[in-house]
Parts: sequence; C-alpha cells; structure tokens
Amino acid sequence: MSYYLKVGGPLMWVLFGLSVLSLTIILERVFYFFFREKYLKKTFKSEIIYAVSNNRMEVANKLCDREKNTIGATVKEFLIRFDENGDFYHFDQLVKEIAMERISLLEKRLYILGIIGYIAPMIGLLGTVTGMIHAFRNLATYGAGDPAVVANGISQALLTTAAGLSIAIPAIVVYNFLNKRIEQVEEDIDKITTNLINVIRKK
Repeated sequence: MSYYLKVGGPLMWVLFGLSVLSLTIILERVFYFFFREKYLKKTFKSEIIYAVSNNRMEVANKLCDREKNTIGATVKEFLIRFDENGDFYHFDQLVKEIAMERISLLEKRLYILGIIGYIAPMIGLLGTVTGMIHAFRNLATYGAGDPAVVANGISQALLTTAAGLSIAIPAIVVYNFLNKRIEQVEEDIDKITTNLINVIRKK
C-alpha cells in the first residue's frame, strides 16, 4: 500500500482518504438497512387496512411494530397522531411531515457517496494528466534513451486512474441501490397511507 501511495503521488493520498470515507459510509448504511430496515411483509397492507376499517387500533399498532421498518413506523405515528387529534382533517400533510422525518434517516450520508462517486474519477483523471505532464517533462529533459525516465510519470498516471475508478464504482453501485430502496419505501408509504386515509374519511 505504501508503495502505491508513494508512486501515485499526492493525489493518491486524497484518493486513499476518499476510499476510507466511502467504505465507512457503505458499511454503516448497509448494516443500517440490513438490521433496521426489514422488507415489508406482503400481508401488511391488507391487514392494516382491515384493522383500521374495524376500529381495531391496538391491532393496527401491533402490526406496525411487527414490521421493524420505516413504513411500519410511519404508519404507526400517523395512526397515533390522527387518533390523538380526531378533528384533524389535513391527513395528507400529516403523512408527508411524518414520512419526511423518517425518510431522512434512510438518506443520511448517502449524498456523500454520490459526491465521492462523481469526484473520484475526476481526481484520478487529474492524476493521469499530472503524471503524463511529469513524464513528458522528463522525456524532454533527459531524452528517450532510458525508459525509466518516463516510467514514474506513467505509473502515477495509471495508478491514480485505476484508484479513482475502483473507489467510484462501488460507491455509485451502493448509492443507486440504496436510493432505489428508499424510493420503494416512499412508494409503499404513499400507497398504504392513501388507502388508510380513504378508510378513515369514510367513517
């Protein structure tokens, strides 16, 4: 590792720092989603609608607790706040307020992965450009008789490019995967709460 950092030049240290930051965020977010954001059970929607339709709010709350995810927590908070404020008619705004607070926990630090995925290849490309400039400067100064004259510059150029791409690819993959998961959560919240709101308004 120290060899590559030395050969790659100063920008390799920048890329190394980005790789550590990216790996830390990826591991933290993956563990968070794995342990605290379980997939929604297929029967949850029908069960929660049936419970609310029959005024079985305790059963509805237990169904939400069973889910262990943002959808269950959002629906439960909506049912509690609606139940506490029986004259509250702006249900859509209430759901949006609760959902925004819950979704923000899922989105935490994801934007940093997006930034790293974007700038890491740029930094790698910058390393390529500076490495080639260094190589051609040596070539102009010492001539082309000895291949070692340009070897260091070319090594720096290749290493930084490879490092930038190696950092960016997993960052972008995880960023897009988790964002897709968040979009699905938002869609499920919207579908379930819309049905619940219609049921409540008909009572």
